[in-house]
Amino acid sequence: MKGRTRCPYCGENIIVEVPDGATGLQSVTCPNCGMKIKINVMPDEKPIQEYSPIHPTVKKIKRSEKTTLAAIFLILSFILGISMGAILLAHHNMLYEGNGEIKGYVVDEKGNGLYNVSIYVDGNFSMRSDEEGRFEIKNISAGEHVMTFEKDGFKKLVVKTFVLPSSISISEKYTLKKGSGEEKIKSLTLYAVKFLPVFSYAVIILSFLPLIGGIFCLMRKHFIIVVISSVFGIFSFGFIVGSLLSIIALILVLLSRDEFEEEIKY
Repeated sequence: MKGRTRCPYCGENIIVEVPDGATGLQSVTCPNCGMKIKINVMPDEKPIQEYSPIHPTVKKIKRSEKTTLAAIFLILSFILGISMGAILLAHHNMLYEGNGEIKGYVVDEKGNGLYNVSIYVDGNFSMRSDEEGRFEIKNISAGEHVMTFEKDGFKKLVVKTFVLPSSISISEKYTLKKGSGEEKIKSLTLYAVKFLPVFSYAVIILSFLPLIGGIFCLMRKHFIIVVISSVFGIFSFGFIVGSLLSIIALILVLLSRDEFEEEIKY
């Protein structure tokens, strides 16, 4: 026996079929959206009356394009992050190739430039600082080196540093303290180069989280996981563009919170 009713989920008028002679509440499947619905078959009535199982406080959720866009942005963030991490790892060894230069300036504890400071590289005298405390030493092989700064009345400063290839130039400030003895430090450049592989692996690992969030976003499931994945996607960097895409995706996901409702309670 067939009859017409309206599906409370998709809102379409549909034709359903129940066993001949059946009366009362019957469970059928909507041929349009596939949801199970209840219908009330009245005796001696040909048309089938609709029985809505939806609680009055539950709203019908209308899906928008926000979640789709958010998913696309998160997947792009994943691609950019993986690419950035891989490029950084691949080019890490290139930092040890060729020649570069060491440049910077030497100051006292008040920030005043120190003139005529003797500067040694790997134990060999290289030059003295100028009137403003500045110096520039060229044609130094890329890689780790030890610099020594000496001036009467000041402590000797021994700096372990890293010389970058000629295509990259960084100027650093070195402070000499009054007194005698020796002070040893490591330059910021050395810390940055040593940290680069760790940073690259972290970018790659963090980039997989936006991918997971993008997949769940397309499925419109696990709202909390999508939000967390979007937040971590911000720190995957992805040439900075990936971070911006993750921020936009997070905003879109928060705006479309209702679309992630997975259960409807009766």
